[in-house]
Amino acid sequence: MTKIKVGDRVSVIDDNLEGIVENVENQTVFFTTDEGFTMQFPVEKVVVIGNILDTVNLRKPKEKFVKKTEKQDSKNPPVFDLHIEKLQVKHHHLSSAQKLEIQLNEVKRIIHRMKRKHYKEFILIHGEGKGVLRKEIEKILRQNGLKYTDAAYHEYGNGGILVIK
Repeated sequence: MTKIKVGDRVSVIDDNLEGIVENVENQTVFFTTDEGFTMQFPVEKVVVIGNILDTVNLRKPKEKFVKKTEKQDSKNPPVFDLHIEKLQVKHHHLSSAQKLEIQLNEVKRIIHRMKRKHYKEFILIHGEGKGVLRKEIEKILRQNGLKYTDAAYHEYGNGGILVIK
C-alpha cells in the first residue's frame, strides 16, 4: 500500500472525487478538490493517482511575461513576474505551500537561465504580500552568490527585486 502524503493527488474509491492532499491524520485523508471543496475520507477509501508536481501544469511561462531584449540593456533588464496567476492557470485549488513551491521553482529556473545567458541583472516581481515569497527569494539569491536590491519603487512599489550578478 502506497503511503499517502501531503501534495499527492488522490481519488476516492467507488466515487468520482479527486483532489490534492492537504493533511493525513489518524488514518484520515484531508484533501481539496479541483473545485475548492475540502473533503475527508478514511485512508483505505483513497488511492494515490499522482503528485502535485505531476498534476500541476508546470509549463514554462510564456515569453510574454518577460520583457524581450536582444541585447543586455542595463536600463531595461528582463522582468519576471512571479505572481501565481502568471505562472499557473489553474491555481485556486493549490495550498499556499504548493503555490510557494511553484514560485520558488520558477525563481531557480530564471536564475539558471540568466546565468547561462550571462545577464548582469534582472528583475523579479514578487508582489507586496506578507513577505514570505520575498524572504525565500532572497535566501535562494544568497545561496547562488547573487547580490540584490529593491527594484525601482516608482515601477514596482515594494514588490520587486533587482538582481545583480
